[in-house]
Amino acid sequence: VRDGDDWVIDGRKRWNSAAQTVSHNVVFARTSGEPGEPLGITAFLVPTDAPGYRVEFFWWTMNMPADAAEVTLEQVRVPGSAVLGETGAGLIAVQCFVHDQRMRQAAQSLGAAQYCIDGAVAYARERRTWDRPLGSNQAIRFPLAELQTEGAMVRALLRATAAALDERPATGISHLVAMCNYRANRLACDAADRAMQVCGGVGYSRHMPF
Repeated sequence: VRDGDDWVIDGRKRWNSAAQTVSHNVVFARTSGEPGEPLGITAFLVPTDAPGYRVEFFWWTMNMPADAAEVTLEQVRVPGSAVLGETGAGLIAVQCFVHDQRMRQAAQSLGAAQYCIDGAVAYARERRTWDRPLGSNQAIRFPLAELQTEGAMVRALLRATAAALDERPATGISHLVAMCNYRANRLACDAADRAMQVCGGVGYSRHMPF
């Protein structure tokens, strides 16, 4: 809410990346409009040492800690100059950088997927069962071939979308960025799952990094 020349923010922010290292946090808060409407959300640059700003804890992801924090804002006061972009148009401002972040995430997921595929292929070639390579079985080869093919397709989509980001406004290709982010992340999960199954018990253990 507005209070003179300042804004007072109350709420919680979940999955807040790198909250333990940053000096300022980008906080999106509704300042007008109705719930669910894209307009009326304002982006604020909030100092992490502001009174009422607390990092409560860090979420565990799967079986490991992450830098994703739960942050509480209780009567946090910021000046009008803390508004990033225009009041009520925070989702428009975020389009300037969120697409690049999603592309990096997609590229990381594609790299993780390729690592899992390569590891599973290498294991299937060297592991021998019933006196022949594990990879000689179609039930092993075919799913890995499908993953390798999808990896090539996702890589082509990523490169084409990255080139388009260099040539035109990001908001014009939001659908392509979303496609990259969705499919690359899904591929990483599928490839890790398949790699664990190909490698059997050792794939489930921490001796293999899947």
